[in-house]
Amino acid sequence: MIQFGYRSVRNLLLTASLLGAPMPANAAEAPAQARFKAISDYLHQLVDTKRFPGANVLILKDGREVYYAEAGLKDVEANQPIRRDTIFRIYSMSKPVTTAAVMILVDEGKIKLSDPVTKYVPEFANLQVYKGMKDGVVQTEPARPMTVENLLTHTAGLTYGFQLTTPVAAMYQKTGLGGDRWRFDPAFAGGGRLAQTLASLPLAYQPGERFHYSMALDVAALVVQRASGVPFGEFLQNRIFGPLGMTDTGFDMPAAKGPRLASLYGPGPGGGLKVTDVGATSALLKPIPGFSGGGGLLSTVDDYAAFAEMLQEGGTLKGHRILSRSAVQAMMTNHLTPAQLVELKTTAGFGLGAQGTVWASAMAVQS
Repeated sequence: MIQFGYRSVRNLLLTASLLGAPMPANAAEAPAQARFKAISDYLHQLVDTKRFPGANVLILKDGREVYYAEAGLKDVEANQPIRRDTIFRIYSMSKPVTTAAVMILVDEGKIKLSDPVTKYVPEFANLQVYKGMKDGVVQTEPARPMTVENLLTHTAGLTYGFQLTTPVAAMYQKTGLGGDRWRFDPAFAGGGRLAQTLASLPLAYQPGERFHYSMALDVAALVVQRASGVPFGEFLQNRIFGPLGMTDTGFDMPAAKGPRLASLYGPGPGGGLKVTDVGATSALLKPIPGFSGGGGLLSTVDDYAAFAEMLQEGGTLKGHRILSRSAVQAMMTNHLTPAQLVELKTTAGFGLGAQGTVWASAMAVQS
């Protein structure tokens, strides 16, 4: 499994779990550095061409580490290199974690994938669907209820502020949902304001109509919180991070871990990279009021490898069962039709996956 976060243009964490994958016939004899030279070359290419400030990669085979490499800097200005324990903003790699949280509650019978989202988010009771513009926004009634499964497959009709293929994205931007700064706003603590804000906006598409990359997993996190009665970050810590030994994963980090947090970079005005958030002084080193189940987590390559291996092992790792095998199988199974996937190829341009299984849609869809 290879998972890319959609904002990986700024920082990159690659976790490749190749458990059960075929290896070259002479793999046992071939030195790892030679066997995976293409990966190392690619990492250095990303850094040398200034597409990324730094990156690391970990490959596991049958639960055993067979390759690790790092390249570049976690802080370009301070000339601080990427290390194995560097903490990254993993953005959309948060989505599979949120999906696992939903599926834990499905296993326990507290949530059904067929449940209407309004069962947990009553703020969505009067949602409308965008139909056009004529003397204002023209809206229509949803043809069917939005379900929990719609959230997990990005077929809920929600969008992101950067999704310029729909006019609804501009409406998101006007409410402050154009980026991810909303989660630093104390008004968004607890998730209620996020639900109210999304409820005030029309859906971009009818629920179930099409795959459209969106804030659906942020809503799914709120569903978990309300169905479990436990704050979402606490739920993740108790049910996933703690049992798996993911000690460097969460929505924020203590200040003592600031030196390990990678700085954030975006495209510079004249090319290259421009720092947008210095890791050592980031706001992420204080408690974050809002939680983003779709893109808010921080993690390390080893922590995320533990999560990936748990999935590869059918929901268990080192004696800790997180999910049932059927829940993991559901996460690995295509749930969408070709007609629903008309925009998948263009969405992949955000870095949502490679050829094969696209994991950015939290419950997997096949390209």
